[in-house]
Amino acid sequence: MKIYNHLFESDDSLTAFITERALSSMNGLLQVFSGDLDEGRLSRLLASLPRLVPGFRVIGASTNGEICEGQDLQNEVLLSFSAFDDTRVELVYSPESSYLAGQQLGEAYHETDVRLAIAFGNGLVANPEEFIKGFTGSAPDICLAGGNAGDNNRFERTFVIIDGHIHYSGMVLALLRSDVLQVHNSYVLDWAPIGIQMEVTRATGNVLYELNHKPVTEVYKYYLGDEVARDIPLTLMEFPLIKMAGKQLIARSPVGEAEDGGLIFAGSFEEGELVQFGVADVGTITNSVKRTLEAFSGRHPIEGVYTYSCTARRSFLQSVIKAEVGAISTMGPNAGFFTYGEYFYSAQASHLLNITTTLVTLSEHNEVQRNVASNQEITIPQVSTLRSLTHLAQTTARELNLSMQFLEQYKHALDKTAIVTKTDVGGKITYVNRLFESISGYSAEEVIGKSHSMLRHPDMPSRVFRDLWQTILKKKVWQGTIKNRKKNGGYYYVDTTIVPIIDQNGDILEFISIRNNITDIILNQELLTQQRTDKLTGLRSRARLIEDLTNKQPSQLALMDVRNFKSFNDYYGITIGDRILIELAAELERCCHDQGIIVYRLYGANFALMPVSDIEFSEFKIILEGLARELQANPISVNNEHFDIEFFFGVGRGSKNLLTFAETALQRVKQENTPNSVFELSEQDFDHTENFYWLNEIKEALRDGRMVSHYQPIVSVSGDSGSAKHESLLRMIGRDGEVISPFRFLGLAKKSKYYPEITRKVVADAFSLASSRNFTVSVNLSAEDIENTSTSEFILGQLAEHGGSNLIFEITETESIQDYSRVKRFVESIRSFNAQIAIDDFGSGYSNFSYLIELQPEYVKIDGSIISRILSDEKSRLITESIVDIAHKIGSKVIAEFVSSEDIAQVLRAINVDYFQGFHFGKPGPLAYQER
Repeated sequence: MKIYNHLFESDDSLTAFITERALSSMNGLLQVFSGDLDEGRLSRLLASLPRLVPGFRVIGASTNGEICEGQDLQNEVLLSFSAFDDTRVELVYSPESSYLAGQQLGEAYHETDVRLAIAFGNGLVANPEEFIKGFTGSAPDICLAGGNAGDNNRFERTFVIIDGHIHYSGMVLALLRSDVLQVHNSYVLDWAPIGIQMEVTRATGNVLYELNHKPVTEVYKYYLGDEVARDIPLTLMEFPLIKMAGKQLIARSPVGEAEDGGLIFAGSFEEGELVQFGVADVGTITNSVKRTLEAFSGRHPIEGVYTYSCTARRSFLQSVIKAEVGAISTMGPNAGFFTYGEYFYSAQASHLLNITTTLVTLSEHNEVQRNVASNQEITIPQVSTLRSLTHLAQTTARELNLSMQFLEQYKHALDKTAIVTKTDVGGKITYVNRLFESISGYSAEEVIGKSHSMLRHPDMPSRVFRDLWQTILKKKVWQGTIKNRKKNGGYYYVDTTIVPIIDQNGDILEFISIRNNITDIILNQELLTQQRTDKLTGLRSRARLIEDLTNKQPSQLALMDVRNFKSFNDYYGITIGDRILIELAAELERCCHDQGIIVYRLYGANFALMPVSDIEFSEFKIILEGLARELQANPISVNNEHFDIEFFFGVGRGSKNLLTFAETALQRVKQENTPNSVFELSEQDFDHTENFYWLNEIKEALRDGRMVSHYQPIVSVSGDSGSAKHESLLRMIGRDGEVISPFRFLGLAKKSKYYPEITRKVVADAFSLASSRNFTVSVNLSAEDIENTSTSEFILGQLAEHGGSNLIFEITETESIQDYSRVKRFVESIRSFNAQIAIDDFGSGYSNFSYLIELQPEYVKIDGSIISRILSDEKSRLITESIVDIAHKIGSKVIAEFVSSEDIAQVLRAINVDYFQGFHFGKPGPLAYQER
């Protein structure tokens, strides 16, 4: 085999490279490592390859740097051709990165002639570690190498390549099949664990949330200082977490932040694993690299080397990484890239590593050559993380010193608040504290050396203690409630936690039991039960309903109210009224039990009915209507007097707020006075959810700086470039980058507390732009803005600071002006700073020519609905001519909006409009977009 490497610059240079080396007649594997993230350029390159090198199969990945013949590169497109004589290449793309997907692929190639699997994955959207574990689990004899794609430390989106296709998720693999290919691998870590061991207490796959029950980012800041969190994940990559897998140290490096507060790592964690911070042992890296290379050089034939190294390793080691890849290049022709996690095969298992440099050597013959530059110079850089390491060492030492001081204080506090006992592995009591003596009545001398069973109360089932011992002998914590016997024959209840104490060999030393006296709580359970039960009827209460709605989460709930029940109380008295309710409750319970309906009494004659199972509303409605007929057919009888009762039914449906919906439905049916009928409301009948969504989006956008101004050019008809103007138009940038029109949120925003803040943001942006650029910015102001004291004062303050010679204020929604004199005073105030006025949307339904006379605006903007019809509607043309004529006579310039074509522009030129605005002359966009 032979490796040929080419840094792509142009089609011509690539064609010349291929022609000079006759690659078009060869077969093999082409690895494309792209640090240039211009996907259009890359797609064109990939499309040309089948024609230029038809014998090569293509896989690749986006990178965080490229490795080529000892060079550490950035933002290049590296083409590495591996030409084989006796090796076939098969490619596979798996859209899934799961263990099962890897397992199934491994089964397909198990016990075949595949010698090496090169795999690349997208680690920012899934966890490729599961895939490679599944693959090697099914095909343990196939060496696997490669790594997760990078994106130049952006941590936004990576991709992998297979032949001419780019994929943003899933895995690509090249399977090298041969009877002669020799494959050997190794890796260099030299990151040493430091500081205390920490337990992974909350993790999901490759997302880590808590160490020692504390948020992981807080743990990083606590031990390494606040500065490590200034630019997550870049500032954390130098401090991976080191864990032990068998006898192998494995590093896990952060590659991103999860939306729910966790850190995304290039590799997974299991809860209960112990980890430590890792730091670079720079002083040993030189010798380690040389030892690895010398061992390879003397033992294995090498025709080519594939190198996959971690981006965090590169970031930290700087010049050392250059020397490292340079040393590897002495082994033979080589290529690779810097990954977001590299794959390594060892002892018939594959691992996802971080902070390592992995290498794979290949050869199709048996000749061993020794060509390592054993005296290669490697410069050790100044380590920039000494402050953090010093902080780690000082903090750890301080913690160890404080631990002994706190230990006695913790013991003292525990003895004051909890019953503490210790027993040996046989259940014999070895220690009790003072609180135990006080509550149980036994002294320490009376119980030490005796079995803990002497405290067992006869009411306690034996199965509880069987479960207790089975749990703690498995070295697990047991928790539960126990009733113990006092020395005087009395009893007490304890909330108990029993913890096995384990020695360094994993054997149980003893058990510590921590108990809290909950006797008062148990005795008060009857009171708690009463609160959940209606005293009059014995039905479940409103409190129980709230609890069941939370726990059971039904999809529908009915409220039933007796019509005019107050008249029963008024006429017959409360005693008879209560008897009616008791009889009615019993009848409801009887009728509803067989239908699978739970009955609650809320208050007065108001009842709630909740289906036990998830039934259709149509079926629920039939049940309720049948219930009404049943109760009317069998009137309630008290003291031999029958009472004809009518009912109102209101049903709430949906996934939440059921009680609110049902209460509203009940009020509706009462207002319409339609007894014995069922009225229902669901969440589809409310727009609250949508409103809550957009209010939250507005709040988050303001906080995150995603409420922005786009600008649309206003072009002079005369072509005078010196009078350049732009209208500021509000846009929201969605979480996914979507540009959201104000039509979707501004109406709701105007009803919220956020609207003045939005206006101030737009105005401030306009002043900033007008102050720094040589053109005029036009800003929309509604009547509400002007009449809002804080907003108008803010604008006048900005004018006082910046001046107004480059500002136009467009007054919109003139029909909603409540205090015209206030608007006029505001206009006079802003004009005193040389700002100008425009009347917006003139000619629409409520436009008033008196505004032109009173305000004397510098500009009149004709409503876009008129301009858009000017070619087809003679009335629109006549209205436009009239507005232009009047505006010019009072000295105002005219701006026509919605100019979407040259035909419309020609008509407007003939009418003597002064300025154009519309898509024909420029769409709204960011300022950089306008200046291209």
